[in-house]
Amino acid sequence: MSLPVTRTSMAERSQRLARLIADQLAERQQPDGTFEQHSFYAPAFAAALWAQLDPALYAHQIEVALSALEAEQQTPRYHREFIEYGLRQIPGLSDKRLNAILRTAPTQSPDVANWQVLGMINRHLSLKKGAGKNRKLINWLHWAFIRLRYWRAPFFWDRPTCFSGQYHAFCAALLTDSPEAAHSIIAAKATTLIAELSGDHGYANLLGRGAGQNFGAVCALYALSEHGFQTQADAVLFRLENAFLTTGTLPLNLFSTADLPDDPGPANPKTPGWYNYNRHDDYLAFAGYWLLKIATTPTAPRPQPTTPELKAAPIAIFSNATYQAQMCLCGTHSFDLTPCPVVLFGAENTASLLFAPTGGEEDTPSLYGPASIPLPATSDGKYFAQICKASRTKNTVRINFKLAGVSGQRTITFEDTQITITDKIATKCDLLRLLVHHDVKLVHISQQQLHAPDLGISFHADRDLVIDETNHFTAAGLARRVIAPHTDHVTLRICWGTDDA
Repeated sequence: MSLPVTRTSMAERSQRLARLIADQLAERQQPDGTFEQHSFYAPAFAAALWAQLDPALYAHQIEVALSALEAEQQTPRYHREFIEYGLRQIPGLSDKRLNAILRTAPTQSPDVANWQVLGMINRHLSLKKGAGKNRKLINWLHWAFIRLRYWRAPFFWDRPTCFSGQYHAFCAALLTDSPEAAHSIIAAKATTLIAELSGDHGYANLLGRGAGQNFGAVCALYALSEHGFQTQADAVLFRLENAFLTTGTLPLNLFSTADLPDDPGPANPKTPGWYNYNRHDDYLAFAGYWLLKIATTPTAPRPQPTTPELKAAPIAIFSNATYQAQMCLCGTHSFDLTPCPVVLFGAENTASLLFAPTGGEEDTPSLYGPASIPLPATSDGKYFAQICKASRTKNTVRINFKLAGVSGQRTITFEDTQITITDKIATKCDLLRLLVHHDVKLVHISQQQLHAPDLGISFHADRDLVIDETNHFTAAGLARRVIAPHTDHVTLRICWGTDDA
């Protein structure tokens, strides 16, 4: 990797990034203590970062940030849990000031694992100041509820029956930081999954909501480093450093080539991986806080743990010397499921995407509508397939879908140097519709064969293939679509090496 894998070097590198982010936040802060773009919790996490890094140097920034929080209107979208957590990380902040900021704002408490864990941790932090037995009982019951509703060793649901690598990592980081032994046990198990997802490529959150975002990367980095997975932690840290070096900031999405524009949204193609509730300053301050925690949390040297072969039912991970493929096999929305595997090829810091994460937040309009999901569609573009069920047996994933009322099936088989995808349906339509990352150059060898000459990857089909160069979006930015048009069956083999069959 880029630097020696030692605790000292990782601490120094994390400290350097945290300092760069702290200075950038100070530049972006407005005279009234807010930030350039509307944010939900940036002032709280920025103040925590500044106060822990150098309270004298950033004294003015800390004070105006706290004043901004005191003056903030507490709307129904007020992120009480996040703001409270950030405030509780500020050394010396009085209860009077904290209460003046939070006032009577209720907790959000959505049916989402990371918010529930965050609320429990906030209550635990308040217990240190002499709360009574009732509050301790409430916290114990809340922990029991979280384990019952969201924990399915070794993973946390994002929402019940839905997985997100990003929010699994946040839960693991929060519990890793907790002094409670029961929390540490669960955190250790959760981190083994993060290690397997990260591999040596350093992308810890490619599945589910928040794919590729820095929020999940810094949480994964903290959990990995604290549990002794130094090889994987170094790979994640490299991705964060490289993103900062490339963009001059820590972009909201690590696959993005530029800072989030002033007008993010579904009309702007320069916002890959963006959802309606994402804010650059929120994520920047959040990342800086966790990076500083990585740099300053003492950890005794320990041997590199082994990564067990995990059989997590809703997640399929196929790793070999040629590629790593990941899939989510259950969920309630299109952005929860992975109809086309996320595939990385290459090793360590040279690993690149072949098929990128797809889908996105659908609570509000986004770049990722039904047409962007890599499943079959009618040739007139009016109807798009939806997954009914996905399952795995050994090295094969089967996905049942419906398109305009007609049932179909996709079968994906993973072998050492080949991935085979077969689509079948009892009607003529456009099959495959796979999204190849924009960095991968594709050329036609014949009507049924494509080649990526720079990579030594070839696509062999038993039906004609079309490359649609129209702008298509994934969580990693633009992509080109590979289609088998107007047919009821196609088998596509994606081969690494010299297979010319």
